[in-house]
Amino acid sequence: MKKNKNENSIEQLKIFFLTSPAVLWLLLFIITLAFTITHYPGQSNLSYSYNIGDVAKRDIKAPKNFFVEDKVATNQKKNEVREAVKSVYDYDVGLLDRISANIDNAMKIPREMFTKANEQDPEPTLAIVLETKPAFEEKLGIEISKNAYAVLHKYQFSPDISNKIKTILEKILIIGVVANKELLLKEENKGIILQTIGTHDERTVNVLKTFYSPEQAKVMVRIEGQPILKDMNYNLSSLIVDLCQRLLQPNVSLNKNETEKRSLDAEAQIKPILYQIVAGEMILREGERVDKVQLVKLNALQEQAEEKNIFISSTGLALITFFTILTVYLFFLKDHKQLRIAHNKHIFFLALGLILYLTFAKFATYIAQSAKPDLSWDLSSVSFFMIIPMPAAAMATSLFLGFDIAVFFTFVLSLLTSLAFSGNLEVFIFFFLSGIAAAYWIKERQERKYLILAGFKLAVFNVALALSLSFYSLSQQPDVIILAKEMAFAFCGGLFSVTFTIGFAPLIEVIFDYSTDSKLLEFSNLDQPLMKQLMIEAPGTYNHSVIVATLAEAAASAIDASNLRAKVMGYYHDIGKLDKTLYFIENQADGKNKHDKLSPSMSALILIQHVKKGIELAKQYKLGGEIIEGITQHHGTSLIKYFYQKSLNSGNDTVKEEDFRYPGPKPQTREAAIVMLADVVEAAIRALERPTPARIQGRVKELINDIFADGQLEECELTLKDLHQIAKSFNNILTSIYHSRIEYPDKTQEKKKEKNGTAKDTDRQSTKKEVPNGPNPPKDKTDLKRLGL
Repeated sequence: MKKNKNENSIEQLKIFFLTSPAVLWLLLFIITLAFTITHYPGQSNLSYSYNIGDVAKRDIKAPKNFFVEDKVATNQKKNEVREAVKSVYDYDVGLLDRISANIDNAMKIPREMFTKANEQDPEPTLAIVLETKPAFEEKLGIEISKNAYAVLHKYQFSPDISNKIKTILEKILIIGVVANKELLLKEENKGIILQTIGTHDERTVNVLKTFYSPEQAKVMVRIEGQPILKDMNYNLSSLIVDLCQRLLQPNVSLNKNETEKRSLDAEAQIKPILYQIVAGEMILREGERVDKVQLVKLNALQEQAEEKNIFISSTGLALITFFTILTVYLFFLKDHKQLRIAHNKHIFFLALGLILYLTFAKFATYIAQSAKPDLSWDLSSVSFFMIIPMPAAAMATSLFLGFDIAVFFTFVLSLLTSLAFSGNLEVFIFFFLSGIAAAYWIKERQERKYLILAGFKLAVFNVALALSLSFYSLSQQPDVIILAKEMAFAFCGGLFSVTFTIGFAPLIEVIFDYSTDSKLLEFSNLDQPLMKQLMIEAPGTYNHSVIVATLAEAAASAIDASNLRAKVMGYYHDIGKLDKTLYFIENQADGKNKHDKLSPSMSALILIQHVKKGIELAKQYKLGGEIIEGITQHHGTSLIKYFYQKSLNSGNDTVKEEDFRYPGPKPQTREAAIVMLADVVEAAIRALERPTPARIQGRVKELINDIFADGQLEECELTLKDLHQIAKSFNNILTSIYHSRIEYPDKTQEKKKEKNGTAKDTDRQSTKKEVPNGPNPPKDKTDLKRLGL
């Protein structure tokens, strides 16, 4: 009891792992974490930190081509350009207009009082006009004293006063008033750019002394105002001068942002002053003292070997791994037709392959680094990766799951492998193209001799890839020895790949219950124990299975499906009949039918049961998933019409059609659908009276029409053209099997002939059974005309 409980627990756990989507998420996180940890980016132990005069402890060569920037010369050039950029000053041409408008608006307020007084009232007194002083000051923008306001009152805020103020200001501002003339004069040696505000017109000004400082502008007010104010009252002229000095503002100012922007733009135009260091060039020899030039080169090397932030780098590696696998799975593999059945099992297989071959890549990098740990070589430039048998993963995937899945898998594997080799593009290109070629060359021909041939093709292809990548990466005359080494690595990598594939294939078959053509060839041998048992215990079923296999093989060849898979499915599709052989008409030799004593529902249950028993036997004899699929799907969800109609005719009103249908599923592959068609056709033609070619052809067409109309072919990829070719191959083979025979007379037959006047053909007994007491169930009107003609 305890043993059964443990077995049930193990079975439930197995079912959980093979069906739960949560397991796939867990697998994704495990792979991502494992890859990130195993490829944790380490820091380089190499140091190029020297000072001038230090003695070199070892030879230092350039690991690859790179450029060295002479920062001193570059910075000097940038500073020269910066200094040469002229400062930008803004010229506010609208300042005079704004000040003039303020003067007019301010004078207008008290002047209106005098205008109205001339018309109606007497002249306003100073006390009354003083009420406008706040508004006057607000418009003018400055404050004035009562005495000054009294002077203006005396002259009734005359427009002539406004004009003289504006005239004096114009003479000063048109030349320009700068806020900080000392700063301006520092630019005298190179001049300035004077930019007009609003229009952005620019002009270069080289003579800067002409601009006024604020103090000079105030002095110039008296000088410029003297001829203008010479005939005016002293108090009024003094007031005008004072107002001009106070209203005067700088209209030339430094635009720091624009000046800085132009300086940066000019600086950006200066390219770094570089000189090239070629791969292999000796930078410093052991025992030499470091000079200034060598120090510049060493500093450049040190910058290139700058240590990364390990945590950030590891996080990036994990995210790339996670999203690469997730994207390929969601967009290409999740709903792939080849992975629908036993989905988790197939994903486990791909995950195991990914882990295994990434381990190979890690092991290779470890060997390469351990060989010469003190040398400053970069993994990405080492050709050692070409010997890693990565294409074996693509070959195994193509062998068991198909070429298109192998392409997606190869992309993921190549990308992650390139990350293991410092993210090198050449590694990705080599493994991706090599993997696709390997998968393509074995996608159809899986015999071992063709695998070996594919290995040699791959080896030659790898050599061509190695040469291509070498020519791409080299910037100078290629080294013959290095090229020969890379070619040898690539050639051996191709041979190792096919060796790994041949070695791992049987193990994968056992672990994941897959079937290759080699395994199917073994099961196609009729000396297999299960086929021998079928021949002895159920000879009728054996004969039926052999003919179905022959029909299926021919039909599969006609539509370019797997003829070997279809044939083996045909051999084993009815092995479940070994459980109750005498309940199937082809095994009843004495003419007694055991179903005569059973109810229609019980008879249907026994017929349906042979599918389940067949699956159990297939698992017991480890026939593989493809054969089990053939057993499971060879009846689909078809209706057992004879016993269903018999049950209806018996007067049973509670008959349910689903009780007389096979559980399915419907055929999912073309090979399973072919076996279904061959099974139905063979059984029907065997029961056909006088099987002439015309009657065989008509019956084949009718049967395929019925199966098609019943929707049994909905979930496989058979086309109408395929059905036509299948029917045609069925007609050819069945006509050959049930051809007309020459009747050999004997004495008994002669006597019968003499007695009855005719000779009877007793070679074949009709076993055809029509539906009793009623017509067959109505058929779908769908008719595939001219099928098989």
